[in-house]
Amino acid sequence: MNPFATTQATLNLSHVAIREADLDLSSTCGIKYWFLPTLPDSKVDTGVVWLAPGASGTALHTHSEEDEYFSVEYGELEIYAGHRWIRLTAGQSLTIPAGTQHTLRNQSGHACLYFYSISPQFASLI
Repeated sequence: MNPFATTQATLNLSHVAIREADLDLSSTCGIKYWFLPTLPDSKVDTGVVWLAPGASGTALHTHSEEDEYFSVEYGELEIYAGHRWIRLTAGQSLTIPAGTQHTLRNQSGHACLYFYSISPQFASLI
């Protein structure tokens, strides 16, 4: 059992499937982003990401002051954190502690949809 992964209730993300992606990079990178609304003074950035089979996320990076949370809605997601790859499947989640180098990828043969949350919003990306 992965010590970092936890089983979560499945998120109801049906509302994002009925609108176009806020950022559609599917033809070049295999990624679509939906940025979820937050309260006006919120310091949390949340969104939903669709990752095509074989696609990778952002380059290896850290957030010096922010934890980042991932929850897989469907498919498989691999997250590199703590010098190793951690595989998550639908219903599992992972929190990356501040200061931890991380990146992600989908090496499965099926698309992946995951939710992310990072706080405080856009504070410090190194």
